[in-house]
Amino acid sequence: MMRFDKGKRRPAARCAAGLAVVVLTLGSMLSGGCGQAESAPGEKTGSPEQQKETGTEEAKSGERGQAEEAKPEENSLSRWEAALAEGEPGAFTAEAMRGVSVVRDGEACFAVSYEPRTYKNSYDCWAISVPYQSMAVVDTEAMYAYFGILADMELTPVEDMDITREQAGVEDSTDTVFVAYYSGQTMEGGQAEPDRGILFRFGGEDAQGYRYVEALGRLWLADGSSAAKLFDVDPYACVLKMVGVVSVETVSKVTVDTGAGQYEMRIEPEAFLLGERAVESEDFYALYTALMSVFLEKELPREEWEESETASADRELLMSITYERNMEGAPKITQKYFAYDETYAAVQVNGSTFFLVSREALLQLRERVEDAFSVF
Repeated sequence: MMRFDKGKRRPAARCAAGLAVVVLTLGSMLSGGCGQAESAPGEKTGSPEQQKETGTEEAKSGERGQAEEAKPEENSLSRWEAALAEGEPGAFTAEAMRGVSVVRDGEACFAVSYEPRTYKNSYDCWAISVPYQSMAVVDTEAMYAYFGILADMELTPVEDMDITREQAGVEDSTDTVFVAYYSGQTMEGGQAEPDRGILFRFGGEDAQGYRYVEALGRLWLADGSSAAKLFDVDPYACVLKMVGVVSVETVSKVTVDTGAGQYEMRIEPEAFLLGERAVESEDFYALYTALMSVFLEKELPREEWEESETASADRELLMSITYERNMEGAPKITQKYFAYDETYAAVQVNGSTFFLVSREALLQLRERVEDAFSVF
């Protein structure tokens, strides 16, 4: 079995990943980009104090334009699939990949792409558009591990074999994997946008269990176990188990409704405010960080996804958190937590519900917010 030489494509530094890393970074307010290979042009860095000095006009503009909640974020995969020059199988590493979409039995089951935005921080530069409508934080370590399956998949060109596309099972196949990548990836980095795309169409198996694949207008044989792993993808495994990560630098106001009261947090040019009371920055940041300390426990059963918005109308609203933004284009984010059962609460982000969180942890957060404001 021949394996392509990928030594010419050396990996670049990846986005930071891991739940523990994110929790620690929340303490330093989640500033910074995704590294040299994945930095977004014009992305802002610096502390909230620095942003207050440099972003006043932009903040005012952003506040005027953020009345509506976000719609599902647009992703680039369809554009890339239509426009990118065709790449060569085996000519990319996991680090060179900027997007993957998987269609199994004719149904899109997974799509993730690199989608930098000026208002995004380093833990929000990737988006899972299928199935989570870009409303989940991506675990980049898990994502790159999945990319590695495709990048390392052994391929052998079908040479001198009397077999047709129909016999190979690719003629009417509805199992495809599309990958967009940057062909100039190096150890030092590479551009954010991909410049090559490949569509792999998977057919049937040969007598040895290898699977036929069509790519670049040719037939290949792929390792059957690798192909199976590609189509057995678990999107939830690629989610960092956080409801959301919203950089404080992009926020003008946070409103928390606990049912017992409504509470506002704001950063003014000369003050950090809980309600109308000025507090120390450390106290403000500690409470802000706590708002993101309720982690995802499991995926909501998929049969309930389409009914989630309707069903939530009949459930008790335990708490809501609304982040209003100070940057042009940054969407308003509303997280609503509804009672699900005695153990879990369902979390709805801008109208979509995919995940469950610990009800106990949520009630502890609600109590902490109320305690923080009760001292006034």
